[in-house]
Amino acid sequence: MDNQKLLKDTISELASRLESAEIERASFRAQAIQALQENENLKKQVEDLNNQIADLKKKSDSKADLPKEDNQNGLQKLPQDPQPGM
Repeated sequence: MDNQKLLKDTISELASRLESAEIERASFRAQAIQALQENENLKKQVEDLNNQIADLKKKSDSKADLPKEDNQNGLQKLPQDPQPGM
């Protein structure tokens, strides 16, 4: 009878450990899925930021081709005449 009790106790302990392992496995799986989703979101953010940088560079390049404007009234700046005596 001691062997039967020992066998039942062992089976019970193994079942408990298996249940704990399955719970941990499910938890790790959920964490992995969450990390993958976060990674995808971060990749999308990086791509969006790279696109914004490219757009800003295009705008900056196109502005460099335009004549500069006076800051106060929006008129084009005229070349400065040399001052007499200089």
